[in-house]
Amino acid sequence: MECEICGTPARELGAPFGDETRQRCPRCGEFIVTGSAREVLERDRERYRVKLSGWVREQNRLGDIPKISSERLDFVERMPPPRVVERVDRLLLALVDGESTLGETCDINDIKLIAETYSVNKKEVALLCQYLKEAGLVRYRTLNDSSLQVTLSGYRRYEELGATQSASAQGFVAMWFHDSMKETYDLGFEVGVAAAGYSPLRVDRVEHADRIDDEIIRQIRRSRFVVADFTGHRGGVYFEAGYAMGLGLPVIWACRKDQIPELHFDIRQFNCIDWSAADELAARLHRRIEAVVGAGPRPVAT
Repeated sequence: MECEICGTPARELGAPFGDETRQRCPRCGEFIVTGSAREVLERDRERYRVKLSGWVREQNRLGDIPKISSERLDFVERMPPPRVVERVDRLLLALVDGESTLGETCDINDIKLIAETYSVNKKEVALLCQYLKEAGLVRYRTLNDSSLQVTLSGYRRYEELGATQSASAQGFVAMWFHDSMKETYDLGFEVGVAAAGYSPLRVDRVEHADRIDDEIIRQIRRSRFVVADFTGHRGGVYFEAGYAMGLGLPVIWACRKDQIPELHFDIRQFNCIDWSAADELAARLHRRIEAVVGAGPRPVAT
């Protein structure tokens, strides 16, 4: 059978469950696709292939086997594509993570690298490999060879990429920007994030000269984790949470208790903090952050 996402020969895992099927593709990885999403992909696979293939690989890297619904397709399509420099970093991460022994030779024709780097084809992967070589992070075994090795500088850069994210002291809060939520943020989200040792950031309270969506992307990239509160069910919060997941950032899920029944079914599968009051939210958020992410580097008021 063909992969529903990219058309590569793939395996179906187990018997279909209702209109859902589970597939494992050598390019995209492992995923579940619903009947409605399958119909959309059959009509316009090219529209979604690059982003969806890369996103599934990201979720697999986080240990998740994502379910692709028609709503999730729209969600992933709205994600901005990673920049070229970020794609080069993703390639280095994939090469090192794929090693079983230090200095192991890597095959740049491995089809999964297309998805790992959000590339269209192997030619783009080869170009990204050339950028790594020019930076001194990899070397080819022979001229015009398709196999390469990570250099000492490459391993150093790999360690830097891991340290940059883990060293961040910022927690990004994605939520409904409404006057009725002011106390919830001030006494709930802000207090809970700070109590865990991190600096809370809400993008509407940051001075900047850019478009708001550009600033959101910039600040999420700078963060150690994202708190996504779905009270009010704002589309932007769904986008920001998905974008953070695509980057491999931990997401802490929350929603006011009386609105839990209205949550999109894709979000209900996660363990949401169902809060009723700001002080309760602060305490539970503090505990959840420390359990999922660990205590932050900033001093905590006593």
